[in-house]
Amino acid sequence: MTRAELIISVRGLCNEISTDSGALLSDAGNMLEFLNDATEGVMLDLIPVMPGQFLVKENVTLAAGGPTYTPTAKFWQIYKIAKNITGEYPRELDPIDPLDEPYYTEVAGTDSEPVAYYVLGDVVYWVPIPSSAKANYAAAWLVRPELAALPEAGPTYIPAVAHRLIAYKAAILVAVMLEKDTGPFQQLYEYRLAKVTAVWNARLQNKPRYVREAQSERSIFSAGIPTDRDVDW
Repeated sequence: MTRAELIISVRGLCNEISTDSGALLSDAGNMLEFLNDATEGVMLDLIPVMPGQFLVKENVTLAAGGPTYTPTAKFWQIYKIAKNITGEYPRELDPIDPLDEPYYTEVAGTDSEPVAYYVLGDVVYWVPIPSSAKANYAAAWLVRPELAALPEAGPTYIPAVAHRLIAYKAAILVAVMLEKDTGPFQQLYEYRLAKVTAVWNARLQNKPRYVREAQSERSIFSAGIPTDRDVDW
C-alpha cells in the first residue's frame, strides 16, 4: 500500500475524512507521525516471524588492534556475524553478554582474530581484540529498520501482505490520542497479525512432503482410481 492508501485506510477506520469540519487528523501533520510510529510497531511484531525480510548483509574488515566494529547500515538487531573461511562454510561467531568477556580473554588480551563479540548500542566489540588486520574477515547480517519517515511509495521492506497492519496500528494510536476504546482496532490488528504469520510460516513450513503421482496418473482417467481420490494432489 502507498502512503496515500494507508492514509485513506486510517481515515476510514477513524470515520473521518480530510474535509470534515474540525478534522483532527492532518495528512501532512499528525497523520504522518501516527503512520511512522505504527510502521515501527509493525516491524517489531514481524521481525520474530520473518527476520529474513529485513536483513542486509555487509562485509566486515578487522583492523589491527581495533577493538570495535560499527556497522555502516542502520540496524535494530545483529542477526549473526560469520567468519569467512576459504573452501569451507562460514563459521558463526558467538554473541556473548558483555559481563562474560573476562571468561574469553585476559585483561587487555589480544589474539590473531576474535572468537566472540558483544554489542553495546550500535557498536560491536570484539573478544578478544584482533592483533592483525584482515580484509573481508566476516559478513554481518543486520536487521534493518524501515525509513524513519514513511515514503510516498509505502513501506520498503514490510511485505504487502502485512501493509494493512500499519493502518490498524495507526488507528490504535489515534484512539489513544482521543482517549477512545482501542479494543476493536486491537482485535483487528491481532487477527490480521495471526493470519499474516500463518500465511508466511506456511510458505516455509517444515511439515513432511510426499512424492506425488506421475503426471499421467493424475491426468488420465482410470476406472481403477477411487472417485473420492483427489487427482490434483
